[in-house]
Amino acid sequence: MLHFPDINTVGFQLGPITIHWYGLLEIISFVIATVWLIRRGRMAHWNWRKEQVVDLEFYVAVGAILGGRVGYVLWYNLPYYLANPIKMLAIWDGGMSFHGGLLGVVIACWVFARLHQQHAFLPTLDFIAPAVPIGLGLGRLANFINDQLFGRVSDLPWAMVFPAGGPQPRQPSQLYEFLLEGVLLLLILAIYSRKARPAGAVGGMFVLFYGIFRFIAEYARQPDIQLGFVFGHYTMGQVLSVPMIILGPLVIWWAYKGGFSESPQTTLAADH
Repeated sequence: MLHFPDINTVGFQLGPITIHWYGLLEIISFVIATVWLIRRGRMAHWNWRKEQVVDLEFYVAVGAILGGRVGYVLWYNLPYYLANPIKMLAIWDGGMSFHGGLLGVVIACWVFARLHQQHAFLPTLDFIAPAVPIGLGLGRLANFINDQLFGRVSDLPWAMVFPAGGPQPRQPSQLYEFLLEGVLLLLILAIYSRKARPAGAVGGMFVLFYGIFRFIAEYARQPDIQLGFVFGHYTMGQVLSVPMIILGPLVIWWAYKGGFSESPQTTLAADH
């Protein structure tokens, strides 16, 4: 059994300005993702200019925040927010859903593609998808530092006593998600997207493997206290991941069948 390390949640302080680790890691992930996308954008089968990458990152950030909040309100705590509608706007109090954020990113990429005719919708999703695990992984590290989203009670040797989780040791599920949804998913997508792929294939890979990894990690994660288990012994995170596990292979199959013909990548990928 391990004990939660004594970590100061304040990551940076300069006079009256205080930035907590969560915000600091989000900033770091944004910078890393942007720099990496700019480098990847120079590859022949992507052909993205730096200015276009920065614009896309802005759209994606707005979509992720709005979608994440709406998803949390609808799927995780709707009765509370119906009784306290003004609290829907209190993002600083916490409460974001990845699955809602994903839908927000998809919509943001669609809007971006409509306004920037040079890059079609699905190739835009394919381009941004490999960078998403950077934010996911560092976000899970921030959850660990903040003593949030810890796992279920366990007698495993590496189970940890979290201050907010009571006296019983729990699984460090945030670290599991960091490794699966952050590190491993990043490696899979980075390697797969190095070559030109049919339009939609990279995005389909993201949807498939995130759904699988999240479904697995949820077996170790403590369900949200206000929601508990749904549909028997499953969590809301697992329920929302099932459509991703189903949709991902269908998107990949359709992409390789040439069903998404809006991108020149479809032709480029025929030789690989």
